[in-house]
Order: sequence, then C-alpha cells, then structure tokens
Amino acid sequence: MRFLFLFSTVFLCFNFLNSCSTEEVDTTTPASVQTPTTSTTETETQTETEATPTQYTLTVSAAEGGSVSSEGGTYDEGTEVTLSATPNEGYEFVGWVDRDETESELTLSINANITLTPIFQEIIVNTTSYYASGELVTIDPIIFYDRSLTVHGIKIIIAGAIGGQEAVPDAWAYKAAQAIKLLINKEAEGIDPDAQLTMIKTLLGEEGWHKGYPTGQRIAYGGGGEYNPNFLDDNRGQSYPGLEAFEDQMFLDDMVWYKNIDSRFTGDDDIAEILEHLLHTIHRFGVKGGVEGSQEALDIEIELGDISNTELFSAMMEAYENGVFDIEGYGGNINNQDAWPVMLKEYQYLLTFGMWEFSEFWEGGSLAPEWNDNARTPEGILANNPLGYALFKKYFEPVISKPSKETLRTMFQDNDQGASGYTAD
Repeated sequence: MRFLFLFSTVFLCFNFLNSCSTEEVDTTTPASVQTPTTSTTETETQTETEATPTQYTLTVSAAEGGSVSSEGGTYDEGTEVTLSATPNEGYEFVGWVDRDETESELTLSINANITLTPIFQEIIVNTTSYYASGELVTIDPIIFYDRSLTVHGIKIIIAGAIGGQEAVPDAWAYKAAQAIKLLINKEAEGIDPDAQLTMIKTLLGEEGWHKGYPTGQRIAYGGGGEYNPNFLDDNRGQSYPGLEAFEDQMFLDDMVWYKNIDSRFTGDDDIAEILEHLLHTIHRFGVKGGVEGSQEALDIEIELGDISNTELFSAMMEAYENGVFDIEGYGGNINNQDAWPVMLKEYQYLLTFGMWEFSEFWEGGSLAPEWNDNARTPEGILANNPLGYALFKKYFEPVISKPSKETLRTMFQDNDQGASGYTAD
C-alpha cells in the first residue's frame, strides 16, 4: 500500500510538470515533409500534349472528266473546308462518290478521315434532234404566213394566199428545206461535226450571240411589190396586224422568192435564187457562231459596235481594192458605213459561190462586174483575194457543205419542174 501511494504521487507530479508548464519553449524541430517534384521537361511535354488538337486527313481523289479546287490535306478537328468540282468541256458534274450532295461546291467539317471523289459524266448529245427534218405545220390564225417547217435549226415560214397573191406552193417550201439539208450535211467532206453542231445550236438560238431567238427563213411569192399592200413597207404593221410581232420572235434576214419577178424560170435561176438567200441567212445567223472565234471574225452587226477591224471586213476590203468585188450596186462608196452590212453579206455569198465554182448557175456563167471573172474558182480567189480564201477555209468550209450540182439540177428544173426529194423524220 505504501509503495503504491508513493508511485502514484510521483506519477502525478511528473504529469503535472510535463503538461502544466507555460514558461518553457518547445525547441523540437518537426520532421520535414518530402513533396514529389516534376522536371521542367516533363511539364512542357504534358502541356504540349494537352494543347495539340486531333487532326484528320481529307483525301481528294482524281476523276476523269474534271478537276477539284483542292487536293486535300491534314486539318485540325472541326476545320471547315470548301472545295468545288469543275467539269471539263464535254462533261458535266453529277455528284460525289458515296455522298448525297449533288452540288458541285461542297463545305465539309473535318471530324474524321474523309475521302472525296467527284463524279463527272460525259455529255452525250443527241445530234438527231438537231438534224431534224420537220413536217409542214399550219399557222393558225394566219399572220401573213400560214405554214412553217423547221429543218436543221432554221424555221421556214411560208406566205399564204394574202394581199392579192397566191400562196407559195408546198413543193417550193420543200425544195428550200431540202436545200438547207444539203447545205448543212454533217456527212459531207471536210465538215467539222462539232463546229457544225454548234452552228445549228446558234441557228436555233440555244446559244451564241442571238440566244433566245431562233433563226427564221421567209418565203413569199414574186416580190414585195406583188402584194397589195406591200408587206415589206413601213406600214406593214397596220396592213397586216400581228405580222411584226410574229417576225420579232425570230432572227430574219431577207426573202427566198418563189417565181422571183426577175427570174427567167430556168432551173439554174431557181438554184441561184434559193442558194443566195439561204446562204445570207446561214452565214449571218449560223456560220457566225460555228467555228471558235467566228462571232468576232464575221461580225456585220454594225449597231453592236465597230466592224471595220474584223477579218471579214479586211477580206472584203482586199477584194474591193483588187477589183474582185464591185460595190456600185450598194451605193459605190466604200466609206459609207451604213452600207457595210449589206456589202459584207453579199461579199460572203459571192465568195462562197466562187470557192464552190458555182458561177455557172449565173446567167452566162458570170456575175461581172459585181464579181470579177478572175475569182470564179478557188485558185482565182487565192490569187486575187487571199484573205477571202483564208477566211473561207477557216470559218466557212468546216460548217457549210457544198451541194452536188447534179442533185441541185435534179431538184430544180425549168418551168418549176423537178422534185425536192425532201422527207420528214
């Protein structure tokens, strides 16, 4: 008992001294805490890894018939890329492989690897529809013209029984239509089928400088003065209501006359008559638009701008200066700009007849002095009007076919005889 009491007393005193003293300062150094450290290189690598975005690849595959504005590449996720597909000539864009979009311009958000391939399709032209031989169609109500027929891009409009004059016979309309087929024959020697097709599209007004207005060819009886009132005078709109509005829907040049008042009623006269005026129409509204560059080279539309620097004007001037082309019938003044379109139109027809050696259809085989006898053959034109020779070879020969003289003389015989041979499709 005494021992336990002494032990307890000592224990209490020790605790009291150890815990109750406020005057002593604890000088014990606490244990240090070790914090893991990261090297500078590791920190930079980690930051760089966190900052680098995900990237994807856009692959643009080539396709026959066109090109794409981008070759593709590697892009950050979410990047928007716009590219467009452009078809080559003779092809059209129709879509993208394994995609629903049909627009040629495409904007993509790059969120995965993408392979993009355009689809180009060759344009297959149904040339049959352009080389069409139409039936005669009745124009109702009659607006001076009572029938029409479309052949190889030209709409023939035929005068009916009006103004005290008889109707132009169907047979003459068919002869004109067949002559057009002979002049625009894709199977003929030396023809460039693509250029001739472009010429027909130009005649139709599908493309070219008179787009939206098809080419027409008027046929009437005898001459303007044979109609009472004259349908070509300044009052024709009042004399024949609706005529001007009807004609304004087409591009028209001059007339093909049935039984021209100046005709001697021979087959050769008929050939010269019908070919001259058909060539005026085809030259002006088709050949000017067939071969590339022909629209500028063969321009005679003076109201549209200066035509004195065209290849056609230069060729005509050379023919005039060399005594090949006489202009007395057109006023006789080469500097009269108002007469230039008529001079240039006639020059083209005479040049064509000379290159084809068709002078024998003229009375006596000569059209002197309007066209010199020294230019009745290709050799003569080359010697005396070389610019005209080159012009014809470049722009006319590829698109206009030379009719057979024998075929023409079968169609056109004296006293309005002969059969056209025309058949509609």
